[in-house]
Amino acid sequence: MDAGLDTTPRTEYPAAGLQPRADTQAAEFVRKYPEYDGRGVVVAVLDTGIDAGAKGLQTTSTGQRKVVDYVDCTGAGDVGLQGVEATDNTVRGASGRTLRLNAAWTNPTGVWRVGSKRLYDLVPADVRARMVAERDGRFSKRAAAVRDAARAGSGEESEARAAAAAALEAAYADGGGVVDCVVFHDGSQWRAALDTDGSGDLTQAEALGAYKRTGDVGLLSRRQLFYYTLNFYDEGRTLSIVTCAGSHGTHVAGIVAAWHADDAAACGVAPGAQLVSLTIGDHRAGSMETGTGLARAAAAIVEHGARVANMSYGEPSATPNAGQWVQAVAQEVVRRHGCAFVASAGNEGPALTTLGAPGGTTSGIISVGAYVGLEQMAAEYGMYARVRDGVFTWSSRGPTADGARGVDVYAPGSAVTSFPAYTRERRHLSNGTSMSAPSLSGVLALLASAWLRELPDARLTPHRLRAAVTRTAKPISDAHGAGLVQTDAAWQFLKAQAARAAEDVAYSVRVDDTRGMRGIYLRNAEDSARVRFFKVAVAPVFPTAADARLEDDADGSRGQQESQAQFDFEQRVLLVARAPWLAVPESLYVGSAGAPFSVRVDATQLEPGRLHTASIDAYDSHNVDRGPIFSVPVTVTKPLDVGAAAAADLGTLSFGPADIVRRFIAVPRGATSVEIVVRTPNTLPQDAAPALFYVHCVQLVPDTRFKRHHVRQRIDLGHKSYGAEGGASEQKHVVTLAVVGGATLEVCLAQFWSQLDRHDLHVRMSFAGLVPVAGAGAELADAGALEPGLVLHAAHAVVRADFAAPMRAEHGIKPAATLNALRRALRPHTSRVAPLQGERDTCLATGQAMYALDLEYRLDTWADSAEVRLRLPAVDTQIYEAWAEDFALSVFDANKRRLATQIGYTDKFTLRLRGDYLVRVRIRHRRAKDLDALKDVPLLAEFKLPTPVTVATKFDLASVFTTTVANPGAYRGEFVPRGGRFAVFFDVLGAKLPTDAKPGDVLCGSLSLNGRSSNLALELVVPPAKIEQPKTEQPKTEQTKAEQSEKAPSKSDVDQLEEALRKVRLDHIAKTTDAAVRTRLIDELLASSSTDEQRAEVLHAQLNALDPARESALPWADSARLGEPAARTAVAVADQLIALSRAPALTARLFEKSAQSAAEKEQKKHADGARTQLIAALTTKCRALSQLARDDATSEESAELVDHDDEGLEPVASRYEQAAQELRQWGDAAAPAALMALVPLQIAQKQYGRALQPVLAWLGKAPLTAANAAQRAAMADLRDVLLEKLEWTAWSDYFREMAPITHPADYEML
Repeated sequence: MDAGLDTTPRTEYPAAGLQPRADTQAAEFVRKYPEYDGRGVVVAVLDTGIDAGAKGLQTTSTGQRKVVDYVDCTGAGDVGLQGVEATDNTVRGASGRTLRLNAAWTNPTGVWRVGSKRLYDLVPADVRARMVAERDGRFSKRAAAVRDAARAGSGEESEARAAAAAALEAAYADGGGVVDCVVFHDGSQWRAALDTDGSGDLTQAEALGAYKRTGDVGLLSRRQLFYYTLNFYDEGRTLSIVTCAGSHGTHVAGIVAAWHADDAAACGVAPGAQLVSLTIGDHRAGSMETGTGLARAAAAIVEHGARVANMSYGEPSATPNAGQWVQAVAQEVVRRHGCAFVASAGNEGPALTTLGAPGGTTSGIISVGAYVGLEQMAAEYGMYARVRDGVFTWSSRGPTADGARGVDVYAPGSAVTSFPAYTRERRHLSNGTSMSAPSLSGVLALLASAWLRELPDARLTPHRLRAAVTRTAKPISDAHGAGLVQTDAAWQFLKAQAARAAEDVAYSVRVDDTRGMRGIYLRNAEDSARVRFFKVAVAPVFPTAADARLEDDADGSRGQQESQAQFDFEQRVLLVARAPWLAVPESLYVGSAGAPFSVRVDATQLEPGRLHTASIDAYDSHNVDRGPIFSVPVTVTKPLDVGAAAAADLGTLSFGPADIVRRFIAVPRGATSVEIVVRTPNTLPQDAAPALFYVHCVQLVPDTRFKRHHVRQRIDLGHKSYGAEGGASEQKHVVTLAVVGGATLEVCLAQFWSQLDRHDLHVRMSFAGLVPVAGAGAELADAGALEPGLVLHAAHAVVRADFAAPMRAEHGIKPAATLNALRRALRPHTSRVAPLQGERDTCLATGQAMYALDLEYRLDTWADSAEVRLRLPAVDTQIYEAWAEDFALSVFDANKRRLATQIGYTDKFTLRLRGDYLVRVRIRHRRAKDLDALKDVPLLAEFKLPTPVTVATKFDLASVFTTTVANPGAYRGEFVPRGGRFAVFFDVLGAKLPTDAKPGDVLCGSLSLNGRSSNLALELVVPPAKIEQPKTEQPKTEQTKAEQSEKAPSKSDVDQLEEALRKVRLDHIAKTTDAAVRTRLIDELLASSSTDEQRAEVLHAQLNALDPARESALPWADSARLGEPAARTAVAVADQLIALSRAPALTARLFEKSAQSAAEKEQKKHADGARTQLIAALTTKCRALSQLARDDATSEESAELVDHDDEGLEPVASRYEQAAQELRQWGDAAAPAALMALVPLQIAQKQYGRALQPVLAWLGKAPLTAANAAQRAAMADLRDVLLEKLEWTAWSDYFREMAPITHPADYEML
């Protein structure tokens, strides 16, 4: 061992880095001002919810309750309630269970309300997975006991029982059970008790009140340590069960304000602050935020008087700074109610313009990027050597697509802090801008706390706080000048500017000739090819007061104050351009109406391919030392021209830890793909550390999310590549991306922040492109794909499409057209616009009720395991930029079970069984008339095809139809020169379209042209249905003459009328409820029947009237019991029908394989009808005999068959067995009607397994349709009866528990 090596471990862990607060001056600030630790400040946390059992989130530093309220803003935990009567201190729960109540509860009204909720709808995915594992393990033991018992015997019945047990296990899926809820009013408040274990025993249960009032917390699962709280809405008609949708929100809350009395280093930034937990992550949507959740959260911020709101959530937005919700937040939450709103910038970096919404894209919201410092490296990341502090590599960067700076400030983007109890982790390390946002929120809480203590009578606006933290931030490596927040410096700024009313005024910036951009952003080649001139309009944005609305300002005094402030406002502004290629006026007078000024940008001499940033800073001429009062960001990404070669060599680039190299490339028009080849030279020293790199490529397209045109790949260098003698073998990585011609591509390469040593990369890129230009029967369309596409009109039979190679020569043209999905447009069958009645659903700006458009669509599937995606393009795939408040859809099966819920965004899902499904859609907006336009909007249903459709392609028209025409000079696809064109002919006529495709449907897929160019989106419009042509007259042969001689003579009009009347009378036999009328009809029709076939028709109709439930009810069901006289009549009629139809039915078997001549086909038709009548007769006979053979003393299905002597005939039971045997010979014994007719005999013979096996098989594959609902219910009842007979209580209990899940009483609320 080296004598100089110090092997003594440190005496202390660097705990300060677990909750990093030193770099932001937050820790020192609290030590300096211990009473300014956030006390007196409420911070709203918009997230997945805060766990009520988390450590550090129970009390504040002053002993107050840490979380003042838990609110589920999404409605995912809502339970609709209905009134019930109590009997003997019990009520019938919404699940159907009997609930025994706690006698100690006080309910002076005597009114009880019940509801239920699926357990798994209340827990996040990781809790559900553990619950499923435990429940599966427990149930598998019971199922194994059933299986072992079933296998114990021998013979057919034992084999059937074993097969039935195996089928049950194969179909098993844990549903989690249903939580019954009982709600009552105790005279002062609403309370609720939850049957969390499904026992129905609430005699010892505690009834919880609303947490905000009582502080009550319950355990939904003791084993999982999963907590819940309650809220009550709509005068006790809605119960809200509030649970965490994930762990994220608890971690965020711990960063903001965790308080550990015994561990100061583990405390959050503002341990004295209180929190309000606002759950915006919806359980139904995988914890995705929803428009409804966001709108209710904004209202809750105002209701709870939060001074700071933290939102570590977000999604890419197609349009920055736009949408119902972001405008409401900026106007109402921030400007009117004075809440500083903080949001994470996103984790989609390091490329530019990768910010999420609302953080980074929305005026009025403070956007926070992620910083990593030395204390974090020491405590959190296990690094043997340190690197320089700075921005996390993955942190999203600005500017926004409309030129605003994007990231306002940076804060530590990692922490080890509080985690939910259900995770079984006391604390947890997480990183992301989700962690940097709460770090800043904690700092703002400290500053607000200090302000309230020192300046209690002065107004603290969000803009003051924003200015303080941004103007005093410590510079770090951000291209647009954002820095690391400095708490004490910000506090000194606030105090220094406290007396200046102008600090409360924000400014809006609009570049008038660029679609109202908030900054100057020159990204594409044409933007910087010449000197540009812009007019920038600046306007002050004044704060307003919550009580200054007309309806709240009775004497006009508040309005007068605000008007006076605007009247008195003026700013004499000094402008400074921060780059020599910018020119601006030196001064500008700004009044309350704002002012414009001109800007000259000369980017012509800037270096191509590089990023160039600057700003135009505006200073108050009376207070220059304060710093800029507003800035106009200027960003130029002057792209590199790749020239005629359509390729660029970026050379060898050198990197160290956290280094980023950006190159901007002008994508040639006509390019559809780029290939980027990254090579590492083999000069790496053997002792060099391996490194992780990001290759991040982004193109921006107007009104399109950046993620539609980006790729971010991680590549490892040096790992497992070292040579024996040192150095490393060369490594090659290829990145491909579909591109849009004419839009600048950023190619960003970054060595990950924590990767040590230096590394070199050589980068080369080349573009390819084959693009459609025109064609007969083909239209150019976006088709919802990333690249241009083609729409083929199948009515053209053969469709021609022309293609060009505009940039470079292309080789190996081999068109391949594949269609793998069918898209169908569905019209709503109901639609309704109405105001929402819930107390949570009011517009924050107006206080009026929100409106909802409710739509219902019928979705029919024609195959099992149908993969479907539903789209409503007018409103879906939008959240923050959405014009409507919310869009949500749920899919229900024919049993009213919710199978899928999608909110905001839609994605594919699978419907296991074919059937009839209901899609319910709700669109929310504040104005009814805006929703009226969508009352008939089509829903697009896209089904994955089980077998893709291939459309053959040729290079010439003749080849589509024949090989007899020689064309030696025809194009064969070997090569197309630069600028060359070629045609492709699509044989649409020869394509085998799916049999379920209807005219107007669209088949979707892709077209591949060669291996380099990106695939094109391809759509084919299904043509009108084929019209069957009359058969051409064939020469008469002796056979056809004989067939014609066999044909019956044409019927006269009178005969046709008589036949029609006869059919009406036959139908009326089953329809009439008058027994006398029915008897008369039967007698008259039998008397007028001249053939056995006609008599059989009458008897069949009579049987249908006697036994209408033959197909849909068990023989012992009340609806199916005939009574002894009717049963005897049914047997007699069935015997007559059997005698008439047995012989003709035999003929059907002769033609089972084929029927050749017209006469044979006609004969087969009549024979098939006779066979149907025979099976119906045998079925009803079995059902009637089973009733006659039962013990008169009981009507239960468990009764034994008794051989009553039936007036000298064979014993009834014996006749039943004979009829059953014949039914098995003629009919499908696995059909529901046959199964239900035969089961009494099987029960009597104790053949429970043989009876159960086909029942399970039928239930497993029966389509879920409204038409077979009664049949499915009867078969499920039959299954349950047989399980009871088998004494398989495990499975009886399982289906009983699943019943409220698979067959809910009503549709769930959206």
